[in-house]
Order: sequence, then structure tokens, then C-alpha cells
Amino acid sequence: MKATKWIAAAAGCAVVSGLYVNALVTAATVAAVIVLGFLYLYFVFFARPNHVASLDEITDTKWHTVGLGDATTSGDGSDYAMFVRRGTSKNLVIHFSGGGACWDGETASRPIKPVGALRGYTRDLKMFYFNSLTKLFPAALAGMADRRDTTNAFRDWSFVFVPYSTGDMHVGNATNTYTHNGKNIEVRHNGRKNCKAVLDWVYANFPDVDKIMVSGESSGAWASAFYVPQIADHYTEAKLYCLSDGVGIETARWSDILDSTWQADSARTLGFKIGTDLFESALIHRTDAMTHNIKYLHSNTLYDDTLTRFSAALNHKSTQTNEFIDDWAAHAKASIKRLDEADIHYSYFLTDWGHNTKRHTTEHTLTTNEYYNKCTADGVPFSTWVKRNVIDDEDISLGHELLL
Repeated sequence: MKATKWIAAAAGCAVVSGLYVNALVTAATVAAVIVLGFLYLYFVFFARPNHVASLDEITDTKWHTVGLGDATTSGDGSDYAMFVRRGTSKNLVIHFSGGGACWDGETASRPIKPVGALRGYTRDLKMFYFNSLTKLFPAALAGMADRRDTTNAFRDWSFVFVPYSTGDMHVGNATNTYTHNGKNIEVRHNGRKNCKAVLDWVYANFPDVDKIMVSGESSGAWASAFYVPQIADHYTEAKLYCLSDGVGIETARWSDILDSTWQADSARTLGFKIGTDLFESALIHRTDAMTHNIKYLHSNTLYDDTLTRFSAALNHKSTQTNEFIDDWAAHAKASIKRLDEADIHYSYFLTDWGHNTKRHTTEHTLTTNEYYNKCTADGVPFSTWVKRNVIDDEDISLGHELLL
């Protein structure tokens, strides 16, 4: 990160020069550099990109902000927006962000906050969802979204980033008041309207595309599977790929959460029958009559440090031992086998790369972070697996040995 390198270099120079003066000057200089560095990061590096109304206004390859009107909102009632970066090819990425979920008073009372992240890893989740747009969007995106990486096979694709700040896997249509410890918490589960506004803008501004990657991470991974059939219905001449990264939880509560709590109206709006594995249902338990030409790509790490804990919370399982992790891993493998045997165009990436034996965990997602090029399965980097499946149109799955 350029900003980090700048701050480190400035701090180093300040310390060396200050030692020749006195400790007081050194301390003051270092403090000033730290303050200036923080101000740079907060107000410049992570500043919201310039606003545009249409793609025609964009003449560069930088990120831009698109406001989407009064029908859109974040979970806490603050403004919602999408981000777009114009590419140089006729190919398009539509990427659904992750960011947890909330479904009751306990989870609604614990939105994700920067200060909370400093507490580090805990076996039980302490924060559950974003309720407003974070400044990390979109400046911190790396991996598949990194235009500066000349090895990135998607660097010339246009990129639409769909933020997530409604706690409802991008499909809710309700404003709920939850109660926790005598306090009321209002959450606007507005995911459906937010996504409709995004897709309406995409359809109007990208009328002619060759390949479309509908991708998502974590909660956005479910959303990628939910919305790709609708996108395929619109772009009937394009090649469609759906990359769902860090996805899959088994619970009998899915139908109640989506339809009763979030008011997703799944039978009418999602086109599949909800079972105990929501992702699996979205791919192979469809009730719509359309035949979609979609290649599904599915990636998981075997002991996902986030999905395992959300699974424990949803299913009221103890996290005192590793049993909740191993149970999730066993289900993930069984689900991948079923999907691999189903009548869909499907490839998977399963890995235990980077297994932290002390915690018994692996990383959560891989697509827009540093693990995109680092993480491997069967010795093949995740980025290479994605490229071979999408750019080269191979059918390649990795991690077969882990399914045995």
C-alpha cells in the first residue's frame, strides 16, 4: 500500500534526524508524522471517490461513486451508494460485498465497528454486520479488483462493486425493530431495493458486454448465486460466470430468517426452494422455468474462521471445543460433492492452505484481498484457478483429495 510505505519512510527520516537534535523534537516530529499519516489515510486514501451519474462521465480507470436515489439506504438509515471503475474491455465484473448478517436482538445490537476489530480473534463472534458504508470501500480492494497488478487477468474488465450494509444477504425488504437488553435497535433490511437500483444502473450503462463475472464474498457469495439468474436473463448473449467465495452454512432457520425476518419473499423473488443449505438450494433447487447458461465457481477454505462461527451462532452450538469447526467442514465437503454431481456447470476450489493449527482455522475469503495470489489448492494459486475457468474457459476443480 503506497500510503503505508510513505508514512513508514517519513517516520523513519523523522526519527533519524530528530536524534541529532533532542528527544523532545524527535517525539514531536514523530507525533506530527503519525497524525498527518492518519489524516492522509482517512481523508485522502480512503476518501469517497468522485460522484458520477452515468458511465459516459467516466474517462479514466479510477473508482467512482454512484448515488442511487431515495429508495436505497443502509441499515442504520444512512446513505447507500455503489462504486464503479471503467475498464478497457467489453467484459464486466459485478461484485457483491460481504459483511455478515443480523437476524435478532443479539446480532442486531452488534454491528461491525473499526474499534471492535482491534480486539482480534475470539471464538464467539462479537460483531455481526455492517450497518453503514465503510471507508474501506473501495480503496482497500485488492486481488481480482487490483488494476495495478499487471498479472491480474481481470485488470482490464469494468468493475461494479455492490456494497453491503443491510445485514440481509442483499435480499431483505423490511425495517425491523429488534430489542436487546432493554434497548431498541432499528435495522433497515433494504438489500433487495439496493440491488435492484444497482442492477438497473448496470443494465442502462452496460448494454453490450461479452463476458460477465457475477462474484461475491461471504454474504455477497450467497447474493452472487441469488442474482446471477436474473442477470443472465437480461444478458442473454453474454457468457455468465458466478464466483461464490466463502459460502455455505447449514441450518434449519434459513427459511424463517429470509422470509419472516428479512421479508425476502423468496418463492417469488429468488426462484428456488429454501432448504437447510441456502447456497446449495440457490444452485440446484430452483423452481423457475428458465434454463440459465451459467458457469458456477465455488471456493471454500476447509476450516473457514468466519463461517464456522456464524454457523455456531445460527445453530446455537458451543465453541468451547473444535467440534463446531469440524462439523462445518464435514458439511462443506458433503455439499461440494452434491453440487459437483448435480446437473449444473460447476467447478470448485477447496483448500486447507494456511491452516492455523492452534485455532484450527483457515482464512475466510480470497477474491479481493492478498490471498487471491497467495492461497493455493493442489499447488495452484486461487487466481490461476479463476483465470483458467473464466479467461481460458477450462473446467477445472481443485482440492479433490480433501473430499475423500
